[in-house]
Order: sequence, then structure tokens, then C-alpha cells
Amino acid sequence: MKEPEFITIGNYTYSRALLIKVRLETAGIPCMLGDSLGTSTEVALRINESDMAEARQIIDEMAGASGSQKEATIKLLRSVRRILVPVDFSEESEKAARYALMLAAYMKADIRLMHAWFPVPAEHFAWGEMYAMQSDIEAQMRAAEAEATEKLSFLQSTLKLQIKQQKIRGVDVDFDLLRGNPSDAISAVAHHYKPGLIVMGTKGRNRIQRGFFGSTTLRAISKGKIPVLAIPPAYTEKTLDKTQRLLYVTNFDNTDYDSLSRLMAFVRPFNTKIYCLHIHKPGSTVVNETRMHNMRRYFNEQYQRFDIECGLLQSEDELEGIETFIETNDIDVLAITARKQNLLEQLFDPGLSRKLLLRSSIPLLVFGGVS
Repeated sequence: MKEPEFITIGNYTYSRALLIKVRLETAGIPCMLGDSLGTSTEVALRINESDMAEARQIIDEMAGASGSQKEATIKLLRSVRRILVPVDFSEESEKAARYALMLAAYMKADIRLMHAWFPVPAEHFAWGEMYAMQSDIEAQMRAAEAEATEKLSFLQSTLKLQIKQQKIRGVDVDFDLLRGNPSDAISAVAHHYKPGLIVMGTKGRNRIQRGFFGSTTLRAISKGKIPVLAIPPAYTEKTLDKTQRLLYVTNFDNTDYDSLSRLMAFVRPFNTKIYCLHIHKPGSTVVNETRMHNMRRYFNEQYQRFDIECGLLQSEDELEGIETFIETNDIDVLAITARKQNLLEQLFDPGLSRKLLLRSSIPLLVFGGVS
């Protein structure tokens, strides 16, 4: 993995830097946030030197923005402070909504609940029978839509009451109801709502464990760039300030740097120790030690204020290595990239990951979600 040649273009408050980062990435300019050497209240914004001229022009335009231009900029900032929560009214998805609210309280983010429901399928009736049953089918569909709307409204009211009781500021909750396939609906809502994070439960009502966890969630993760936080069934709803240890599994891919930059933005509100781990089979130690040394040096230069520990773990089976490390180090959140497709499929297969995710309380944060 080649270390990116990023330079600091300026130091800004965290919210301002986050806004500029989103605007630059929208224009196709890779960038990342790091520690500022000047003050603890600011972060450094870093880009490739070759993008300096274009990036500076965009930043200057943002500084002088007014009217509709200023409104568009504010919308960009709000988009990174939005959380999309698909729900199917199962206990697992409602648990994910409550987790999202805890996270939103720290991030000052808005939440959009969404539910996708399937219309009553048409069976192979004779034309006369179909005509006779048409009104009944339509009535069933209206009733199903009304029931879903009522449940969404109730969940929204429950979360809003919690916001009021806990005196949480800067957080609002709304909802969206769509007909159709859940994964397609998630993609459609994400395209228009533009959230910074999607939080999902990992098992649906009246589905086999692989059905919701392995299809809807996995397809949501694989369709784009928005991070997806998958909450396992056994999550016990501990407070986020007790989320103290996060494991990021790296394969020394160039996309790691972008994912890690977004990871730092995710953990910045919390006092979190980050473990950056590469799991390898016997025989490749020397090469991997060199790669990990370069990554460790990069972290020391760019993220001095974060508690980051880099290391290697030798294991014949990657999933077993992760499981052992989680148990040994009391990990609270596991983070990987969607490019680790083989590992993702294993994590989402209850036959292979029963102990790690279906029985544990470890949320899974995947970089590379719905676009």
C-alpha cells in the first residue's frame, strides 16, 4: 500500500473542516482530516499537492458564498450530520433506531427513519377472478400502508419523547415510507436524503437470520460509499461513551486511508482507542511488518492526538483471528471496508459468524455503503 502524499491546505474548526471536506469530495478531490499543530481546537485539512489549485478555488468560493450559494453549502454540512435508519418494526431494527439516537446526540445529527413494504403480490388468477378481487387487494394495500405509517409515526414519537426527556439539542427525527424491495428503497432514500451514516439492525421480523442480515444489509453495504453501521441482535444498548475500543481490520489497501480518515471523524467525539490490525497467514511476516511500519509512521504524523495502536496477528483463518482479538482486547466496535468482500460474506453468514456477530454485542462499521 503506497502512502498518499497529502499536504496541509489549512487549519479549521472541526465543523468547518468537515464541511470543506464534503465539498471537495463532491468535486472529486480526495482529502482527509488530521491533527493541527497550531491549536487543539482546530483540525488540519489535507489534500494531494496536485489538487491544490482546484481545492483552493473551491475553498475561496465557499468563503465568499452568499444567498443560494451559502444555502447549498449549509445543506452539505447538514448532509454529513444525517443518519438514515431503515426499520422493519422488529426488535432489532428498533434497537438500531435507539442506537442511532444516542449517536445523533453526540454528532448533533438528524435522523430519518424509513420503511419499505411489499405490495400484495398478484397471483395467477383468471381474468374474471382478478377483476372481482381487485378492490379487495387495493383495500389490503391501503390497510398495509396505513399500518406502516402508524408504526413509523409511533417510533418517531417515541424517539422525540426521548429527545425531550433527555434535553438533547440539535437533533430531529422524521420518516419516509416506500413501497418495494427494501435494499432498493434504502438506496433510493439515501440518494435523495444524502446521510453521512446508515444504521441498521441485523435481523428482520419473520425472516431467517441470513435473510435480513445477509441480503438487505449486505446489499446496502455493497451499493456505494456511505458507511453502514450494523447493530447485531445481542447488542445491549450500552451508552456510547463506554465505546472505548474500536478495531479496524486493514488489508493494506489504498482505500484504507480514506476509510481511516472517515473513521477518525466518527470517533472524534468519543475517547476511543483504535486498534489497526492486519491478519496474515504464516510466511508473509517480513513484508507485512514493513507495510505496518509505514502505516504506523503515517498515523504518528497525521493523528497524534488519537490513541492508535497498529499491529499484526498471525492466523490461518481471518475470521477466527478477528474473533480472538475481539475477545482478548474487549473490543466494542469492529470496522472494515466493503472491499474486503470475502470477509464481509463470512461476517454476514450466520453459519460462519454465529459466535462473533449473531451472539455478540459488537456493532459492525463498514466503509462503503449506499450511494
